[in-house]
Amino acid sequence: MQGHEEGSPLPLLAIGGATAVGKSAAALGLAELLRGEGIEVALVSADSRQVFRGFDIGTDKLDRDTLARWPHAGIDVADADLPFTLFDWLEIARPAASTRPQGAGAGAAPRLAIVVGGTGLYHRGLLRGFLRGGSRPHDAGLRGELEALLAADGREPLDARLATLQPEVAAQMLNASPRRLVRALEIAFLGGDASAPEEQPWGAPHAYVTIDDPDPVHHRAAITARIEEQFVRGLVAEAVALAERLPPETPALSGIGYAEALRHNEAEITREHAVGAAAARTWDYARRQRTWFRAEPIDERIVGGAERSTVEIAAALHVIAQRLITAHPSGGS
Repeated sequence: MQGHEEGSPLPLLAIGGATAVGKSAAALGLAELLRGEGIEVALVSADSRQVFRGFDIGTDKLDRDTLARWPHAGIDVADADLPFTLFDWLEIARPAASTRPQGAGAGAAPRLAIVVGGTGLYHRGLLRGFLRGGSRPHDAGLRGELEALLAADGREPLDARLATLQPEVAAQMLNASPRRLVRALEIAFLGGDASAPEEQPWGAPHAYVTIDDPDPVHHRAAITARIEEQFVRGLVAEAVALAERLPPETPALSGIGYAEALRHNEAEITREHAVGAAAARTWDYARRQRTWFRAEPIDERIVGGAERSTVEIAAALHVIAQRLITAHPSGGS
């Protein structure tokens, strides 16, 4: 999966949170506010299910008219029967959230990136700057051989070998743990640079916020309403069409909503049962998302749900966005 040429990182607002708390609506509300002020944004979807083509209703993708007005990088970028990793997504998200190369594309250049979605690992990878191997390659087999050598002969032969390959790195590893020494020698054997970073944090002002529904009764009701709407909009037909063209072992076919829709189509369960089962799985997923985001270094946690309208949430995000834009060297332009 190839990304596009990228410029410098834009100020970035990452919006996370559990499913069905209004993240997408709030992000679009913010984008509308900023466009009204003459500020364009780059929108990036951080949703690991929305990357797949054809999985529309069950992943609650924005409709085509909305996406035409507000294009999102990271939507419909992969086929569900092929592997798609965090690093594939990063290769799309990083350039999308960066300044355009001079002369690239039409229209006003975006001055803020808004990354919105409930896949916490995507947010973490983008903000912390996970790198795909790069100059620090991996080889599990080689590492096993080095660990066996360490266990048999101690670290002295490994220190000596590293000194012949990368003397500067060897000097840094004299008091390092055996695990770090093995890793450094693995990288050196593979022609990499053990002193290179494995992370490259986002290089522009950024904020990481979450939207949360503090009322579990309201949140569960919102989830159930969303699932019911998906079935009304044609989730069963979408699932059947996907199952007809994809291998049966495709993981996305067993995803929330799709598995239940297919079982209902085969008359294994009633529609009511399918909706209830999908809603229960979604609620379990939302609880795991909330646990994840609670452990993340969030800058601001915004209360949503019944206590706050989308307009109010967008206004709160607007304050943060303006702060980020102003803090950037080009903020006043």
